[in-house]
Amino acid sequence: MSKAASMPSAVRRPLSFERGSLALFASLAVLIAGLVSLDTGLTGVGLFILGGLLGAMFLLFQYGFASVWRHALVRGEVMGLAAHFLLIGLCAIVFIPASSLGLSAAGTVAPVTISLFVGAFIFGLGMQLANGCGSGVLYSFGSGSGRMMVALPFFIIGSVLGSFLLPSALGWGSAGPVAIAGGLSDGLRTIVNLAFISVAGFGFYLLGRHRGQQLSKRLVLACLIIAALCWAVFVLSGHPWGVTFGFTLWGAKLAQDIGIPVENFTFWQWPGPARALSHSLLSDISSLMNIGMVLGAAMVAAGSGQLSRQNWPSGQQLVAAAVGGVLMGIGARLSFGCNIGAFLGGIASGSLHGWIWFVVAMTGSWAGIQIRPRFGLEK
Repeated sequence: MSKAASMPSAVRRPLSFERGSLALFASLAVLIAGLVSLDTGLTGVGLFILGGLLGAMFLLFQYGFASVWRHALVRGEVMGLAAHFLLIGLCAIVFIPASSLGLSAAGTVAPVTISLFVGAFIFGLGMQLANGCGSGVLYSFGSGSGRMMVALPFFIIGSVLGSFLLPSALGWGSAGPVAIAGGLSDGLRTIVNLAFISVAGFGFYLLGRHRGQQLSKRLVLACLIIAALCWAVFVLSGHPWGVTFGFTLWGAKLAQDIGIPVENFTFWQWPGPARALSHSLLSDISSLMNIGMVLGAAMVAAGSGQLSRQNWPSGQQLVAAAVGGVLMGIGARLSFGCNIGAFLGGIASGSLHGWIWFVVAMTGSWAGIQIRPRFGLEK
């Protein structure tokens, strides 16, 4: 009798927790949306909602980069990489010919610098230690991951450190921004870039099929939905979706609050960062969408019961998350982005730096995988 009486309460307790959490996150999202409407109007609200949808979709489909790259390097499972290039190709269809499509938006073409090589390698290494990339840290944090509760604040710290280092690092050498087929028309640029993207994506697909692997319909569906959301972000914001500058801004704002004169550092005197630093966190697109992504993932996690199923990692794993977070923060600033801003946004914009970032970050991931066992993590 006592066992039977105790069983319903054991079921109700997590259910009540999930419902309460969902109500809390939804209320917080509505409150923030209201504040955003006062700050940046309907455009800001739209981007906040898109951030939430991206967080929800990434968690729902478990769409990530760190584990996909690790499985490719360790197990030879490459269908995830084929899916990444499918997503990139879909984005490129809109990003590169934006002006020809009548859009008031442009892709991101970043410079090819020595700091790009250094930063991408550091980021890839850190990504494997933290077990997540820029977007992965956000949606996993929202789902209640203990590892990401440590990785995110250290990612923010590393991002600020990277902002202090970047101006000097740019002096190491630069070839300037390099757009693939940059001298051609938008149409021809799109065709040339899609050809490169297709070769990479189809190459991984054929390799996977040769190894008996399948590209799941669920993963293809995830690419289609995420691509549509990326198009919407591109149209509303005027540029591809980016994640890590929001972390840098959060850290700089916190540093100012404790008396560090961040505004005196060179990076924060550049027009874009200076403008972001002088305005609210809700007026910066990356910051706004990051907040939305966390809340979107949190609502999905609460609604699906994931919040109550999270286990706290070991001390070694938390140390790895902290180290990985700092490395990703520094690496992202030195290499002009993460898997979203540099890899996805860069290649989809026809920027050579995106391809370089991919190759070097993959090399850094291999190095990080070799170190993982020292922190109690499997390869």
